[in-house]
Amino acid sequence: MEPYAPSALVPAILRLVRERDATGASLLALRLGLTDADVDADEAPATESMIDDALDGAAEALSEPHLSLRLAADLPWRRYGAAELAARSASTLREGLGRMAEYAPLVHPALACTLEERDGQALWAQRTPSRPRGASLHAQQYALGYVLTVARRETGQDIAASRAWFAHARPPDVGPVHRFFATRALSFGLEDSGFAFPAAVLDLPMKTGDPRLLATADDLARAALRVQPRAADLEARVAQQVESLLPTGATIDAVAEAMHMSGRTLQRRLEADGVSFSEIVDGVREKLARRWLADPGRSLADVGFGLGFSDLAAFSRAFKRWTGKPPGTWRRS
Repeated sequence: MEPYAPSALVPAILRLVRERDATGASLLALRLGLTDADVDADEAPATESMIDDALDGAAEALSEPHLSLRLAADLPWRRYGAAELAARSASTLREGLGRMAEYAPLVHPALACTLEERDGQALWAQRTPSRPRGASLHAQQYALGYVLTVARRETGQDIAASRAWFAHARPPDVGPVHRFFATRALSFGLEDSGFAFPAAVLDLPMKTGDPRLLATADDLARAALRVQPRAADLEARVAQQVESLLPTGATIDAVAEAMHMSGRTLQRRLEADGVSFSEIVDGVREKLARRWLADPGRSLADVGFGLGFSDLAAFSRAFKRWTGKPPGTWRRS
């Protein structure tokens, strides 16, 4: 039920796979419901899930678990999209990253990105507010890799991150992640993903800066944002209500009443969007559990009760299903 939007990323991924594994590329295109003509086109119609599946499938087909980090440098693009054109045309890295944050939905419709400066550090962060459980590992890594690759390429500086953090779980091999971000300060399983670097770097000039082209690119990107089909925000609104009604009142009828509709109507609309109420509750609980367990002042029992679990054992079983670890072990690690 997700809307389709033009994507230059999906066909570029398929062309990259085809260069090394023609059969793998054909199977991946078939899995995505695309034809050979789509693969060779500048853009192809794609949904959020198709973008994630293309990134996941490419890493699997080429047996490279961290392929997404270097995709921005390796992809065979046919032309620049409006978002990247605007970023490349900015005068400074600060302006370029600001454009990337503004136009992030043109790269991946679920992305919401921010650029902040705090205590001498620049912080790039990205979230997927319409998805309580976040985007896939490869989608998160691609988005971060894309931003840092463009920043390094267009400033001519090998920018090193002072730290990087991820919403996805810690992968078995973090060596490629260390090397790409040039830092060993990595964190996993957080609410969002991002990286930090010295704020002074933001003043670096962009080699391709062009004020006249920037004005045109801004017009194109903002026009594309206005007409881009957006997935319904129902899931995000339901998640917000669930969070406010925990621990004891997060039932579908209570959430529906808060949203001025019947429980049956809400259930029907969620089914039309391809999501269940229980999945949303599960995602909200997982997000809050990770956040609250990071607070050493909260006991495990307090966290479990706050999430609406009947006892600590039920909370421990659910948390192990989410992360593969009991809550106490996760907190210590």
